[in-house]
Formats: sequence, structure tokens, C-alpha cells
Amino acid sequence: MKNNNTFKEYVAPILVLVVICLVVTAALAAVYGVANPIIQENDKKTADANRTELLAEADSFTAYDGELYVAEPDKVYVSECYVADNGAGAVMTVQSSSFGGLLTEMVGINSNGEITGVKVTAHGDTPGLGTKAQTPEHLAQYEGLTSLDSTTAKDDTQVDYISGATISSNAVHYGVYCALQQFQQMGGVQ
Repeated sequence: MKNNNTFKEYVAPILVLVVICLVVTAALAAVYGVANPIIQENDKKTADANRTELLAEADSFTAYDGELYVAEPDKVYVSECYVADNGAGAVMTVQSSSFGGLLTEMVGINSNGEITGVKVTAHGDTPGLGTKAQTPEHLAQYEGLTSLDSTTAKDDTQVDYISGATISSNAVHYGVYCALQQFQQMGGVQ
């Protein structure tokens, strides 16, 4: 009779918990299997909409399969590059180290090498002061530029930086600089 008590007290609860874990794991795997393709498709649509917004002349985009520009490993680098199928230009996604971690921005460059737009798509910077460098008004100053004087906004005579948000301003600026370097490294678009 003592064996029966041991089973009820120790083994049965463990078996019940194992079965519950297996059922929950299977349910999560099923939900992931259904939801993940939908999430990926939505992410692709959002990225394509952003690319089209930054390079309006483009009809569609194809991923660039060459080497991506890395200024500083794990700190400032081009993570994606898409070339317009009609040769209108390219849009690069750049990661750059900012105050709140990595900042993600997209930079459109037309076939003449001119920046057509800059858009910050993700960041962890402080709302308010840190995000002033990410406003459409601030980012618009890059439009039309074909090169930058420096990797830092403070040292570049072509653009203004946000005083008090130097790290965020430099992150945006360095990202744009990397996008221009990527475009040059590719030899432009054909």
C-alpha cells in the first residue's frame, strides 16, 4: 500500500505536468505554424510600402545579393539592400548604434546617387529629446544629397544635428553615410 501512496504523491503529479507541457507545446507550435507566415507576409508588405515611399519611381524591388557594407561590426552596418527592378535606384536598411540600442532606418537613393528619403523604422531612443533626430522634418535635410562630409552629424557641414541628442543625431547620420557607401560599393544601379 505504501507503493500506491508514493505513486499518487510523486509520480502522478509529474506525469500530469509532463502531459500538460506536451499539450501546451503542441498548441504553441500549431499557432506559430499558422501565424508565422502571416506575420512574415505583413512584414514584407510593410517593408515594401516603406521602400516605395522612399523611392516613389520604383515599380518593384529585388534583394541585392552582393556584399553589404559594414562600417563597424555589430554597431553600424547595412542589413538589407533592395534594388528597384526598373533601375530607379535602391533602398538600404541600416542598423546603427544609438542611445537606446540599435536604430533601424531605411534610406532611398535614386539612380543619380541622390538621397530620396530617410525613414527610421525602429529605435529604443528616449521619447522626446532623443527622437527629435528622427522626425520627418529633420530627416528631410538629407534629401538630394549625394555624399556626406563626415560620419558624425556634428562634423558635417551639410546637415544640422540636434543639440542635446547628439548620439541619436549621429546614429541617424552614420546610417545615412553607410547607405551612401553601400550605393557606391554596388557601383550604383544598372
